[in-house]
Parts: sequence; C-alpha cells; structure tokens
Amino acid sequence: MPSSQTAKSTKPGKVAYLGPEGTFSHLIALKRFPKRSGLPMTTITEVFHAVHSGQAQLGVVPIENSSGGTITETVDLLIEQAGKIFINEELALDVRLALLGHDGPAFGKLKSVYSHVMPLRHHRDWIMENLPGVTMIETSSTAEAAKKAALSVTSVALAAPGAAELYGLSVLKFPVRPEAVNVTHFFVISATASKSPKEKRCKTAIVAALPQTSGSLYRFLGPFDHAGVNLCRIVSRPVPGHPETYVFYLEIEGSAEDAKVKKALAGARRFSVRLELPGSYATRPRYRSAR
Repeated sequence: MPSSQTAKSTKPGKVAYLGPEGTFSHLIALKRFPKRSGLPMTTITEVFHAVHSGQAQLGVVPIENSSGGTITETVDLLIEQAGKIFINEELALDVRLALLGHDGPAFGKLKSVYSHVMPLRHHRDWIMENLPGVTMIETSSTAEAAKKAALSVTSVALAAPGAAELYGLSVLKFPVRPEAVNVTHFFVISATASKSPKEKRCKTAIVAALPQTSGSLYRFLGPFDHAGVNLCRIVSRPVPGHPETYVFYLEIEGSAEDAKVKKALAGARRFSVRLELPGSYATRPRYRSAR
C-alpha cells in the first residue's frame, strides 16, 4: 500500500489562472486540464508567483488577443522570469462574448456596462448604438464584470456566457457581435522546462538583449532570415531603471532542436548581449467557447 507521501506526490498539481471563476482563462484551463484543481489568482503577476513558489504546478496566462493585441504584463514577466519560468504549451480559445444581466429591465433603462478594457474597446461602437446612455466601466476581468453586474438590475456585463450561472445572471444576448472574430491565445507555464515538442506545430520563445549600437536589431535578425526561420512575434520592452535601453521578446516557428532553428539561434547569439529561451512548446488546436 503506497504511503500518504507517495500518494500526494502522484496527485496532479494545481493550475493557477487569472480569476475569478468564469474568466476565459478559467474556461480554457478547465478544457485543457479537466482533472486538475484550479487556483484563481487576481493578477497575471500572481499566477507567475504561484508557479514559481510551488503553490501551483502549472499556470494559464493570456499572451495575445486578436482584437486587443499582445498582453504586455505577460511579456514583461516572461522576460523578468526567463530561466525560472518556462512556457510548456500555447492554447487558443475562440472567445464569444455575451451580454449578461438580470431579466426584466429594458435596454433603455440600463445605466452601466462592465467588462475588461479589451472587450469594451472592441465593442464600443456596438455598445453606443445598442445601449445608448450607459456608462462603460472597466474591470480586472470579464468574470469580475459579471460579479459587479449581479449587484444591480440596471447593470450588465460583457463576459463569457458560462459566467451567467455562476453569478445568478441571464444571457440577454449571445453572441454580442456574431461577425466579430475574437481569439485569445494563452500560455501554459511551469517552473520546469518541458521536453522539446514532437508536434509539427510548435514555436520557440526568445528573450534577447542587444548591444546599444546602430543596426544591432538588423544584425540579430539576419541569421533567422538566412536559416529560413519564420518570426511570429517581436515585442520591444523597456528595461526598468535603464532609460532608452530595451530587451526583445520574440517567438519563432519550430523547435529549438530543429536543425535550422539551432543554426539561427547560434548565429543570433553572436549579435546579442543576452539570449535566453523561455521554452520550445507545442501550439494546440483552437478551442471553441460554448454557449
């Protein structure tokens, strides 16, 4: 009979995610890791801390929204924690927003609409046309928006449809904009680097500091071009405490073990002051959000 210590070590670890319950981060964590316990965190920074401290074995954090762009908080933390936190997978979710609220009040009597800044920005024209006179109020997450909307019959939220049941609301309209294609990408992070992915669809993340000289970025990118390695993302971020100094976060197609990627990385190292790999990881097929 296994000891309690052995049994504990074989139990799947928790998955930290940007909470509260009902966020899209929560939804995709449930889809990808249905047998693991979830650990909702208030901020992306707290998700990273939970993984680094061992409070959670894995973390799920957003990296990009197709309408709002790159999530800079995630990028900054990947740069800051390079060598300590690693990307294991990339997930994607087809985000379909609904208008959640209490049954009864007519649209003309609504006073406020809550949501995260990205949905509010993406749906601003729709809100102004269909909910004239309402005040748009930003929240830390779409689930937090549902939680706040539940407190008043004259408030609504742009949020995941699944949040309605959690917070005692009804789906007043779904989807809000049928024509809007909105995909959010997420990273699964951990404190240990995963093995080189065998899947055909994979990427490698890079953190690079370059010399403060003219043409340094051009020279750094040259080896990737010469090796035929496609660049998926490049983000420039300032270095705190060092004015006019920047570090680059990049993503390229392919595994770090691929011959052409190895060649490109070897060449790029010669033109960088610092080069680290937060991970080579598989990119999973997109999940569809259900009503």
